Amino acid sequence: MIIIKSIFPKNENEIELVKFIGRFQYLSIKDLKYFFNDTYYPKRIARLIKNNILRKYKKYLVLAENGQYFMKIINQKTSKLRYDKKYTDRLKFISHLAALYNKEKHINFTPSFEIKDKTVFTESSRKFIGVLNIFGTKYLTYHISKEHTEKYINSVIYDLQKETTYKNILILVSNISRLNLKDFAFGFNSVLITSDTDEELEKLKYINQVNWPKIIQNLYKNTVHISEYNSCDYTNNKDRYINTFYLLDAEKINRINIFLQSNEGKQADIICSKKIVNLLGKELPLANYKLIQLSDFIEKDIKVYD
Repeated sequence: MIIIKSIFPKNENEIELVKFIGRFQYLSIKDLKYFFNDTYYPKRIARLIKNNILRKYKKYLVLAENGQYFMKIINQKTSKLRYDKKYTDRLKFISHLAALYNKEKHINFTPSFEIKDKTVFTESSRKFIGVLNIFGTKYLTYHISKEHTEKYINSVIYDLQKETTYKNILILVSNISRLNLKDFAFGFNSVLITSDTDEELEKLKYINQVNWPKIIQNLYKNTVHISEYNSCDYTNNKDRYINTFYLLDAEKINRINIFLQSNEGKQADIICSKKIVNLLGKELPLANYKLIQLSDFIEKDIKVYD
C-alpha cells in the first residue's frame, strides 16, 4: 500500500495563516507571531514554502502556486497579486492591522476591499481602509501615512463629510501635528485620532476597558454623576463639567469648545494621560487637566456574557 502525503496544511494555525494571506495578499514576516502560540513556527513556514504553498517576496509572505490551488479547494476567492507600490503600501498596512488583532476574540477588522461596492465609482474611490469592530462598536477606519499629501488629507475630510452609515470614525496617522483637529468634527458620535504605531494600535484593544467610574470615584468621590448632556461625561450640574479622554476625539473636543463658548465662566475638567495632554492643551487651553496613568485602570480580563 502506497501512502501519499498531502502537501497541503492540516494544522489549524497554518490553515488560518494561508487563508489570511489569500485574503490580504501580503503578510509581513514580523507579523507571523500573531498566528502561532509556539516558538517553532519558523519550521512550519519553511515547510509551507518548501511545498510551494507560500513564497517570500522581499520581507513579506504571499501565496505560491500550490497556495492558490489550496484556496480554490477550500472555495476562498483570491485576487491577483498587486505589485504597484501606491496600492501595495495600503494593502500591507491593512494586512498588519488585521494581523495584529487576529487572535482577539472581541475585535475584528474588515478590509475596505470587502466592503466597497466596486460598481459605484464614488464608493470605490473612497479612502477608508476598513471597519474595525471593537466589542460591537464599529469604527470606519482611515490611515494617513507620512507619504500622504495635503490633497489626500483633504480627500479624507471630504469623505467624512459624505459619510452617513457609520457614527464612529477612527483615523490612524503617522504625524498628528499635520492635522487640524477642528477640520474633523462633523457631528459623529466620535472621531478618534491616534498614531499608527504598534504601541497605539495595541491601546485600541482596551478602548472600552478603562474603569472610568473608579477613576471618577478616586478624584471626585460621590460629588458627581454621569451627565445627561453630550457636552460632558460627568457633572454635578453646578461647577463640575468633566470629560474623559483615552484617545484624542475631535468630536468631543468640538463639543467641549461649544460648551465653553456658550457658558462663559464655566470650568471644564479633562481627565487624560500625559501622552495626549499637550495635544489636548492646544485645542482646549482653558480646561483644567487631571493627569492619570490610565494603564493602572484598564481591566484586561473582561467577562462577556451571551
